[in-house]
Amino acid sequence: MDCDSLKAEILRLTAPQVPSTAALDALLATVREQRFDKGRHLARAGDAAEGLWFIRSGLVRYYFLADGVEHTGQFFDAGMFFADVFALTTGQPGLQNIDAMQATEALLIPRGALFAAYEADHALERFGRRLIEEAMAGVQRRNAALLQLSAEARYARLIESRPDVARQVPLYVIASYLGITPEALSRIRRRRVAG
Repeated sequence: MDCDSLKAEILRLTAPQVPSTAALDALLATVREQRFDKGRHLARAGDAAEGLWFIRSGLVRYYFLADGVEHTGQFFDAGMFFADVFALTTGQPGLQNIDAMQATEALLIPRGALFAAYEADHALERFGRRLIEEAMAGVQRRNAALLQLSAEARYARLIESRPDVARQVPLYVIASYLGITPEALSRIRRRRVAG
């Protein structure tokens, strides 16, 4: 199995420290390759965390259900890590649903192996800390956008920052990510075309 892109991303996040070859090799030896068809759930709310995924190709999202309505939190594509962070870090049942928006190939670092690597090597522990920092920064950035930007500005930001996601994801999912109805998104799109 080709773990080169995963290894490179781990080394980027550990820099300037470098994990020991033995610790990194031991971690990479536990990695499992997984394929998910479009529409398949990788995890559902209430599930235990399998571990940390790294996307080789494809696109996934996490979402919450409230009164039967999906509320998309974020999208993850090639080169990104993702997990139900609450379930991963606490060992409690997960809070979110994660599904494949496209056929997806991912590498799974099992939860136990990940935490053993943190204990075995300080640089790998740094990797975990950097992942959490990036996740927290992403949550704050998203919350600020939801609270401070208009729906039209949030849509413009999505188009600018994640054009592939905006093109590949159904409009009802984009609307749920933006915190608006599909009808409101249609109006925004019409104004952008007319403007």
